[in-house]
Amino acid sequence: MSANEHKPDDAAIEQAVHKVAEALECGRPRSSVALDLVAEGWGEAEAMTFVTDVDSQLKEQPAASSGSGAMGWIVWIGILGLINFLSWAFDWPFWLY
Repeated sequence: MSANEHKPDDAAIEQAVHKVAEALECGRPRSSVALDLVAEGWGEAEAMTFVTDVDSQLKEQPAASSGSGAMGWIVWIGILGLINFLSWAFDWPFWLY
């Protein structure tokens, strides 16, 4: 950071994260979003790094939140097992595999 740049506090960084994330989700290019931060007093390299970091977090977030789907498979297998057990226990004429 140069002498005329200010170091943002935590609240300002959090606000910048929300602003950058919103702009990126709307489809704005990273360079355009970084220029907005530069206009607010950020350094060019710092702004581009910040925008890149936020963009990579946005891209990782859906993968992290969606999970692997293992729980859905476990529930499905459990339901099949329960129906097959009940078919066996009550001598029902059908089985699910």
